[in-house]
Amino acid sequence: MMKCCRSVELSGKNVLITGGALGMGKSLAGLFLKEGARVAIVDIREADLEKARAELGALGTIQSFVCDVSNRQQVYAMADKVKRDLGTIDILVNNAGIVRSDAFLDKPDEALEKIVGVNLLALYWTIKAFLPGMMAKGEGLVVNVASAGGLLGVPFISDYCATKFAVVGLTESLRQEMRLTGHKNIKFSYVCPNTVNTGMFAGAKAVKGTKMLTPEDVTTQVIEGIKKGKSMIGVPGSVYALPIIKAILPIPVMDLMCRVLGIAQSSQTMTGRRDSIAFK
Repeated sequence: MMKCCRSVELSGKNVLITGGALGMGKSLAGLFLKEGARVAIVDIREADLEKARAELGALGTIQSFVCDVSNRQQVYAMADKVKRDLGTIDILVNNAGIVRSDAFLDKPDEALEKIVGVNLLALYWTIKAFLPGMMAKGEGLVVNVASAGGLLGVPFISDYCATKFAVVGLTESLRQEMRLTGHKNIKFSYVCPNTVNTGMFAGAKAVKGTKMLTPEDVTTQVIEGIKKGKSMIGVPGSVYALPIIKAILPIPVMDLMCRVLGIAQSSQTMTGRRDSIAFK
């Protein structure tokens, strides 16, 4: 389902994961290490970052880099350090993200700007920083963590959904651009999970007929999806049906379905992390 042309070997690869100190990022780092990869984890939370590096160090080669990924100067400086310390990055995982639940008009302007900075602009900076190395090497993979909210808009997290829709579009565009410009061995994938039960989504409600996902529910599927060469990784599998359902159902019917299933209300009571930066 939505596969790239070939599978990806993880052993011996250099992997960089943003938002790597907690949740899905930390879980992914551990799984990549178990596959024999060398891992760089990047986060703004220095204490949590060092704790994650210490905990995962027994699994293999892991290095940590403090960086605000929404700041392009910091990203480019971090990338130079990574290249010196680890070498060319073979797999870039853009996992860092923030979210807060509010009615749109109640969202502070600064919060809107920060969400766009972390959830979208950061991908521009990391891809610009690490894609040239992949192109020089002739192969590589960029994995962008989007969301089921990047396929279907959800009330109260409109800014988050907007950035995740953009992540899907960015990934699809660059995937095709690489092939058209002769870089067919550089792959792009995006990940669309339902709500993950981390501090970032504290207080969110599960949609009827589903459960809150653990980070491991998602990350194990991400690793398998990467190894199988998937260009889209949906968790759970029902996520793949969202674009089809949206295309078939009239909009009023789709909106009614979202209310009946609790999709529309799922983020209304979400508290999450109320600080200015919160990573998955």
